[in-house]
Amino acid sequence: MTLFGVEEVLPRGNEAELTGPRLREQVEQEADALSATVGEDPQALRGRLLKLVNLPRLSDTDDHDLREVLRELRVCEQEGKAAYRARLQRVTRVDRPAGIAQLPRPRSVKPASGAGACGLCADGYAVGELIGRTPSPDELPYIPMGWLCWHCLVQRRRHPRRRDVLLRFFHALFAGDGVGLNGMECGLLLEWLTADPALPNSKPWKADPLENTLVRLRTSAVDGKPTTWLSTRTVHTIIAVLREVPASPASTVQDEEVLAALVQHLAEWETNPAAVPASRYGTSWRFRRQVLALTEHPTVLSQLGGPFFLYQCTTTKTGQLVEPT
Repeated sequence: MTLFGVEEVLPRGNEAELTGPRLREQVEQEADALSATVGEDPQALRGRLLKLVNLPRLSDTDDHDLREVLRELRVCEQEGKAAYRARLQRVTRVDRPAGIAQLPRPRSVKPASGAGACGLCADGYAVGELIGRTPSPDELPYIPMGWLCWHCLVQRRRHPRRRDVLLRFFHALFAGDGVGLNGMECGLLLEWLTADPALPNSKPWKADPLENTLVRLRTSAVDGKPTTWLSTRTVHTIIAVLREVPASPASTVQDEEVLAALVQHLAEWETNPAAVPASRYGTSWRFRRQVLALTEHPTVLSQLGGPFFLYQCTTTKTGQLVEPT
């Protein structure tokens, strides 16, 4: 079954298989078809689509935008003239947490036209649940993610889950710097590191004691600090400690999946099993990106985008990193 339990809503195959120019051409064709069906000028209908994704030109859209637009066009075709104007609207008011947990204002928010998976945490979302896109690379130095679930879009730093903290570890280590956590994230990490008495007895903890780190995490949580920086070495130790002991009852399957993937990729960046030439890529984010792309065992982290803090990177309009020359 597909959208709203109706098989015919997506009658022409799976739009997820379309990419690039073919996807854009398909959107253009189906926009023209819908304009004829509902009796609206094609340019006026394209204007509705641009408002939906909150972009000035259709050429500014990436594949993530276009797939959602294509799903909307097919749902509108199914529902007919009476409903399409109401559907082609984004949510203009977004209540975001204030203070140290506030995330950038989303570029676009709308009810999901179909079931999908969050472009950051990979959790599924259902038809009608609010999803959104983060600001474009022109506004923030991020590799564009797909449509995010509501939690990742606005709540992940106010009400962090364990895998949210792990994802922040991954993104910061990808860029090669230390990791900055806010007070809520520090409180969650503190609880995680102190919940099991076996953790201080693990080999990684004994090799690189974390007692001073616990004091810093506790202070940050109590004082509500906006950013507490952990060094790369400390984060590596924390990850090794968490991986050393059996899964905590408070950890979900998704938490353990992200943790295992993080351990794998850290090892790959250190050992370089794909023999990525350092002479071409260096040892910075370009190297780590290439190792990630060439991994023989793709993980949830190697298959998703992410807000990597790549302030000096160059991306194309579709969000692909420009290779070094």
